[in-house]
Amino acid sequence: MKRLILAAFLFIFSFTVIACSPMQNNTQNNSSLVEQNITTKDIEESKQVIKDHIDALNNGDLKALNKTIGRYKQELYNNGNIGNYTLKIESIEYPGQYTTANIPPSSYRTNYGQDPYKSMCLHVIFSEGWEGRGMDNWDYIPIKETEESPWVIHDWGG
Repeated sequence: MKRLILAAFLFIFSFTVIACSPMQNNTQNNSSLVEQNITTKDIEESKQVIKDHIDALNNGDLKALNKTIGRYKQELYNNGNIGNYTLKIESIEYPGQYTTANIPPSSYRTNYGQDPYKSMCLHVIFSEGWEGRGMDNWDYIPIKETEESPWVIHDWGG
């Protein structure tokens, strides 16, 4: 009798584990950079978005800044926290330093239930960095939500 109860328990437990698996209703793509077909044009457009972003930060232009940021970070800046920067870009490199970063970004997938159309990681070296520091560097994750949408910055970190 104990064996029958144990067998029934294991049988039910195994189906519960399978049914609750994160692979059920999975919407993620996990497409690699090669599968996303990142082009030279994509890289140049993404670099320009980062340059526009830094210019808007330095100039205190909230409207221009918000055009460079994706919806994940859209509410981050306001008129009180931009315009006090003196960032100067020395170079922008593709791919980014963190080539093992979650590309497509898992934070996008978690919040919106799917991957963006395209994403990449770019490494930005500043000759004048954040908070008046000298040389500084950050990785930025630009995304393109759909084939028709512009490149925007999803996230960044250093």
